[in-house]
Amino acid sequence: MTTPLRAGIIGLSWIAADPAGSASTEELGTAPPYSHASAFEAIGDIEVAAVCDISADSRDAFVSRWSHRWPHIEAFADLDRMLATPLDLVSVVTPDHLHGSMILRCLDAGVPMIFSEKPFTTDLAEADRVLEKIDAVDATVGVNHTWRWRPEVGEALSVIRSGALGPLSHIVIEAGGPRAMLYRNLSHFLDLAIHLADAEPQWVSGELEKGNEGYGLSYAGDGGRDPERDPGATASIGFATGVRAHVSGLKAAVPDVVIQAVCRDGRITIDTLGGRTVSVPRTGDGTPGAVSGPVIQALKPRFSRWGMQAAIADLIDAHRRGAEPSSSARSARRTVAVIDAILRSHAAGSSRVEVQ
Repeated sequence: MTTPLRAGIIGLSWIAADPAGSASTEELGTAPPYSHASAFEAIGDIEVAAVCDISADSRDAFVSRWSHRWPHIEAFADLDRMLATPLDLVSVVTPDHLHGSMILRCLDAGVPMIFSEKPFTTDLAEADRVLEKIDAVDATVGVNHTWRWRPEVGEALSVIRSGALGPLSHIVIEAGGPRAMLYRNLSHFLDLAIHLADAEPQWVSGELEKGNEGYGLSYAGDGGRDPERDPGATASIGFATGVRAHVSGLKAAVPDVVIQAVCRDGRITIDTLGGRTVSVPRTGDGTPGAVSGPVIQALKPRFSRWGMQAAIADLIDAHRRGAEPSSSARSARRTVAVIDAILRSHAAGSSRVEVQ
């Protein structure tokens, strides 16, 4: 019998602390875990040994909610005291602009595995400092870019990589609603575009939503609480392979998500109806087939875990193998760099700028 990993959680909002919801029927158990604590519970062989939050009410609520599962939870108001306890894995679930500094403090304390909420950081220079520290101490850091871990997205990526629809041409992602915030929800879809393109972003042309003309070149939000301080945006992204992406996240748009990956011989669409491929047969000379029409097939994801449970399990597995997790700090740095480029492009009248 293996010794459970000792885990800690910094920041005890709902996404850290909520239990898994009920499934459709009792026989199905629970719905997929949406919080860090419920993901730890679902993975098993993990003991949440320590949690930290400046709010006494949040600390008390977490212990009350989870002591039946982990009866020896220690709750701290002081992060240094929490990090003085031996921990194998720490989740960083603080406000957006504190992620980078919290990761650094965990690395300084010798925590070998860190799982951070997105965005990885809100500052590109800080992202580079974190990467330097990760390399120096040989730790493993993963970032919770949630959409990577959806079964439909995993199946779409498998189809793209198989070449069944021909080479990838471009990606279109549309998201909307009040939480379409550049650093918060939109960072998911910028990361997803990079993930599907599987290439380095080289240039960006971006524009912030109307009313943010003078936003500036750095994060001006409050950690994610007030959507008005974190603007929506649109961005065109050029990748080293020649693939293009257009990502739109506007608060004035319908609160919905539509993802399209367009290839030479067809497209993949993921939306509220699920996922599907549309392929167009071609004749011998490469022109679209004139005899048969498009073939529409449902995406049929194959999975036994998804969402945060999959992300944390991947982090643990990568650490044990001495590899980088799928959503590593290094890959998350690309999203921070694209956000930085969007701000610079916006300030320059939506001119194309290089990604740093």
